[in-house]
Amino acid sequence: MNLPLATRFRETPRMRITRRGADGEDLLVVLGWGNKPTHEHVAWLLTRLLDAGYRVHAVTLPTNGWNFEAQYVAPLDDYLNDHDIDVALSHSTGGLVAEYLSERHALRNVFLSPWWGVRTDGAVDRAVLAAFERLPTARRLYAPDLDAEAIGDLKSSAEAAAGPDGLSPAFLAAIRDAQSRLGSFDDGDAVFYTPEDRVVDPAEIEERTPPRNRRSYDGGHEFFASSGRDTVLDDVLAALEAGPDAI
Repeated sequence: MNLPLATRFRETPRMRITRRGADGEDLLVVLGWGNKPTHEHVAWLLTRLLDAGYRVHAVTLPTNGWNFEAQYVAPLDDYLNDHDIDVALSHSTGGLVAEYLSERHALRNVFLSPWWGVRTDGAVDRAVLAAFERLPTARRLYAPDLDAEAIGDLKSSAEAAAGPDGLSPAFLAAIRDAQSRLGSFDDGDAVFYTPEDRVVDPAEIEERTPPRNRRSYDGGHEFFASSGRDTVLDDVLAALEAGPDAI
């Protein structure tokens, strides 16, 4: 999307990568939209990965970029060129980014509720969405109306409300364009998702992912903020170790 300069530079997209762990197999963890390593349930997941013996490279994504290749893919492309990382764990928006990275690197993926499609509920919503994403602005004009339980029943309302201020048309247009250009699914990858997801479109996940490569769970968009997370985590760790055959 071509944006007026005054609008384009109103908010600078920033990506941060933090490393944890002194040794072990390197693992790229691409977090979802608005997630940070310091958030309670994200920290729970990262701690369990460290306990499992991984050296974690946790990626905090920009929440209002407008150029998917330049602002989301290219920085991690450069990072992987400088680091010997073979496995990635990604969540939501991170799952969209990780798919593009795997086209350029020998990267095996374990996806958590990947954002491969925008969930809409009928023709009216689709029409509104199409009009919204054509607006030439990076201002955050829309705040999704999601309760904390849609994310996970362990998520507090206060924590859910403390996320980004909203979505901009430029960001959504960049995401939708990236979703439309996704390549074929890699048989060596694994996907964890909930069919009841109200944040991303589970139908898109099921359409792209062969049944043998996906593992469903009962819970919210973030399995790590859901009550059954310990059981799901066991399978996530198995998939990181051995791929989809382990689940």
